[in-house]
Amino acid sequence: MRDAIYIGALLHDLGKFIERSKEFKVDDSFKVVKTGHPKYSAQFIKVLQERNSFFKGFENIVEYTLYHHEPRNVEEKIIQLADWLSSKEREKDDYAREKYFKTPLYSIFSRLFSENGESYTYQLKPLDISQGFPEKNSSINIEDYKRVVKNFLRELGKVTNCEQLYYLLEKYLWCVPAQTTNYVPDISLFDHSRTTAAIALCLYDEYQNGSLTLNDLRKVDSSDSDKEHFILINGDISGIQNFIFNIPSKGAAKSLKGRSVYISLLTEVIANFIIKELNLKEANLLFNGGGNFYILAPKTAEKQFIKAREKISEILLKSHKGSIYMVMDYIYLAPKDFKDFNLQWNKVKNKINERKIKKWQELDLEKNFEQIFGPFGKVTTEKEHCYLCGIDSSERKIEFNKDIQKSICSLCSSFIDLTSDIAKSNILEIKEIPSQSKKQVNSYLDVFESFGFKYQFKDSKDVAIKLNKNIYLLNDTNFIDNGYRGFKFGAYSLPVNEKDKNNLLTFEEISLMSKGDSKLGLLKLDVDNLGKIFLQGFGENSSISRIASLSRMLALFFQGYINYLVKEKGWEKNLYIVFSGGDDTFVIGSWNIVLDFYEQFYRDFKKFVCDHSEVNFSAAINIFRYDYPVIMSSQIVEESLNRAKKQIRKKEKSPTKNKISLLGEVFNFKEFEKIIEFRNMLLEIIENNSKNKDFGRSFLFKIEKSTLGFRKILEDSSNGLINNFRFWRLAYYLREINCEVEVNGVRKNYAEEILNFYREIVINNLLGKSKNEKIENIMLIPIAVKLALLETREKKEV
Repeated sequence: MRDAIYIGALLHDLGKFIERSKEFKVDDSFKVVKTGHPKYSAQFIKVLQERNSFFKGFENIVEYTLYHHEPRNVEEKIIQLADWLSSKEREKDDYAREKYFKTPLYSIFSRLFSENGESYTYQLKPLDISQGFPEKNSSINIEDYKRVVKNFLRELGKVTNCEQLYYLLEKYLWCVPAQTTNYVPDISLFDHSRTTAAIALCLYDEYQNGSLTLNDLRKVDSSDSDKEHFILINGDISGIQNFIFNIPSKGAAKSLKGRSVYISLLTEVIANFIIKELNLKEANLLFNGGGNFYILAPKTAEKQFIKAREKISEILLKSHKGSIYMVMDYIYLAPKDFKDFNLQWNKVKNKINERKIKKWQELDLEKNFEQIFGPFGKVTTEKEHCYLCGIDSSERKIEFNKDIQKSICSLCSSFIDLTSDIAKSNILEIKEIPSQSKKQVNSYLDVFESFGFKYQFKDSKDVAIKLNKNIYLLNDTNFIDNGYRGFKFGAYSLPVNEKDKNNLLTFEEISLMSKGDSKLGLLKLDVDNLGKIFLQGFGENSSISRIASLSRMLALFFQGYINYLVKEKGWEKNLYIVFSGGDDTFVIGSWNIVLDFYEQFYRDFKKFVCDHSEVNFSAAINIFRYDYPVIMSSQIVEESLNRAKKQIRKKEKSPTKNKISLLGEVFNFKEFEKIIEFRNMLLEIIENNSKNKDFGRSFLFKIEKSTLGFRKILEDSSNGLINNFRFWRLAYYLREINCEVEVNGVRKNYAEEILNFYREIVINNLLGKSKNEKIENIMLIPIAVKLALLETREKKEV
């Protein structure tokens, strides 16, 4: 019955999707209820039970869906209440009833901070890593529903387990509005269904354990129902930066990805371990990404969670000697808390931040004192301890690694193996096994097996179809035809050596593919004010469905779309994506391609979030030699990103963020565009003057000097002023630069073009409507010159 409650809740509103296709009629036997869509849901499930043995195993789910608006018993009442709690508070609006099947899903981003500008909506299309981009004022029709419903029904007939059903619902219902009449249609049917299922499972467990009575169920829908029946669990992994980047530069490409993916998988494994220990389902994991997860559980599972948390910390302490810690805590929730779910999301996050300063408090400190505080290991020679993590040979096997020319332990070596496996894989096999207590942790596989899971990246060509039941397809949602369990998005692509597919390109080789100077570009970016977006973005309409939808869509961009972009632009060989998670990204690559990637990624992100003025990301790009220590370069980029986020310009009271730190200088995106435009102009001038032996890179240094004359002009224009005399002096200086040349039979005066570029900046500042359009940082000219110098430098052996 418990599984039936879960499946019934997942499918309770599926009739809305089916009915909008206008392809099916309801049998008279289902017309015993007043509301329309439950009739379609129930009839549809009955047909499924007749044709698919998986659905046949769940008793009463036809009744659960048919009567979820008019419940006759406890089980039907639970689904009704879960439905209500999931959608608290739907934002009312006057969407016409007669157009309900033409109403598309509105982007969740377009509703943030009550920004009611142009309408951004989604087309009805199956989920794909290239999808997720809304369109202005787009429309859908019955034919769209017919096409999508037809494909959905075909694939649904192949479902054999709960997980496949869950992922299939995500694939097809992510863009289907849960409500199209009288309410703002910005919540997808998938997000509403999954949160309803999670809540229903919690309510059922509470009822079964006697914590929730029939009388309580009747009161749950009351807005003042303050009896706590839920816990919201949050996990946040600590120590990521040092763990990933504290490695030697030599051979770093073979280890970085494995370490970052390990952190991502470890977070997932721990979340799934909690789900397993608390006997929950996929839907109870509200969000997982970027080293974070949120789980909705019944209050009766509190003791099991506390026990699981202790077990998790024991395994991590044994495996990583305190370098990695999963901070976990929870808060109680009452039905009334679902109205302002943003406050609860923020509340548990605050508890996590408080707990970070009290690490390992869930363990017996007396029993684990030495493991936490040391001393660690014994005095050893270089060959007897791991160069990376410091563990000695008495606890783990130590071997000399030829790539990095250091002795490392078997666990650190396994991250190199993981990197290699990822590069050759398009599927991920996940098996649930009995938890195994390991005397020694010799690889990342041992860590996962300690939690009761086995993870292996594989190539689908090497796996028999009959074994696909435990396999997830990577970055591809067409999973069901081959019997896969589901799909997973993640930045798993790596630059592979074309001559030897089994080997990755080294950072030296990637730097040699840069234009001009053989250098690497490092990019770090993350979303600005994410806490504020979740806390204040939906105002009084912060239902669990909206919060879950916002999290899922951000993950789709950073974990899914990034793969499509890199492949579409042909940047696979130039970019090494260290990580890209819930809201941040770190990339190493050919320096000029890193610049191109940032520009395109930023533009696409703004399209993805409906060009919302409050949803942006800040970034930092620095350029290094390939052999510069990774731990130091990553810290420099991190510090640059912090400066970009903290910069306060004239007339600003606080940081506006939405900036990029480029080579140590902070710019807004408009200024960055001008840097690239000016760099391209300088490169064109140099190219067209290549036959002039007296004209060389010294020209670029003369242009850089023009900054002195332009600085005051720029400051004046930012304040709405213009001084013609200063401009005349600048024009005189630029015309002294001899860069007039014949191009395609036409005499071209580049000094005039440079002057026009400066004029455009001044005009932009005088007429620009918003602060973000103002060009104030005079250093854009020297930075453009530096980029041009980098690109025109002769290629040398690095």
